[in-house]
Amino acid sequence: MNQQHELIPRTTGEFLKQRRLARKLSLAEVSLAVSLDEQLLDKIEQEQTLNIAPVYRNGYIRVYARFLQIPDDEIKALIPSTENQQPEIRNIFSAPPRRHTMDKWLRSTSYVLASLLIGTLAWQFTYEAVRLSQNGSQFDKVEENLSRFESAVNPDQAKKVKGTVNASIAPLGVLHDAGSDGLDTAEQAWAAVSRPALPDGESRLHLSVSADSWVEITDANEQQLEMDLLRGGSEKGYHGTPPFRILLGRASAVRLSVDGEPVNLSGYSSDDVAQLTWPQYEQAENNGQNNN
Repeated sequence: MNQQHELIPRTTGEFLKQRRLARKLSLAEVSLAVSLDEQLLDKIEQEQTLNIAPVYRNGYIRVYARFLQIPDDEIKALIPSTENQQPEIRNIFSAPPRRHTMDKWLRSTSYVLASLLIGTLAWQFTYEAVRLSQNGSQFDKVEENLSRFESAVNPDQAKKVKGTVNASIAPLGVLHDAGSDGLDTAEQAWAAVSRPALPDGESRLHLSVSADSWVEITDANEQQLEMDLLRGGSEKGYHGTPPFRILLGRASAVRLSVDGEPVNLSGYSSDDVAQLTWPQYEQAENNGQNNN
């Protein structure tokens, strides 16, 4: 073994160069065979590999030596002893600070409080949205009723109704005196305002429907007062020139009054459909004139 080491030249590059020349090979031929750059092989032979990382340099030396058919034990002697040195491991990141128990408790408490606050705000927002939507639907109903009322009276009467009712001009006792119909003066005044007088020759109809019913009403001037399905639980009022031609589907669920007088529909109903002309006395007079 000592004799073998004596035969190895002083440097790795000189030894590899002598073995290459002994086999009569050029650097170009070696470069083509081992797929390494010719200049790189020349730097290995000239010991000019300080700018090459040790891990790559030692790999190039092994490839070169094995191509020259150098035994493995001799290749180990050619590799610099620094190959087996493990690089020093350094922590380049700063160690995170250790969290104390109090910090963890504060963080958990903050999360709980934030969740409660968000939940409370979400509930309040939802509650306000529902309340506003309900109020909006009530306002819509009030506006719809006002528009129907205004269309039911003529413009002059509408102006009178829109005016402020001044009750302070009458004594308080007078306002609460009962009339012949059982209503006190205040109630009569309110009824007069809410139900203004009709033009001469017109009558008022009132329908109260307990179940969905089809309603058709036409007055003597061929004006269509109603032709629609009234929903159960609704009430509607109309006015026009009598006599009225009336058709009521599901008549058993309809309550009809004309000028405050209820109309008995049982005598005009067949299969729960009522068809009549009201008032009847005007219908009788018309029939008598036709017969003459």
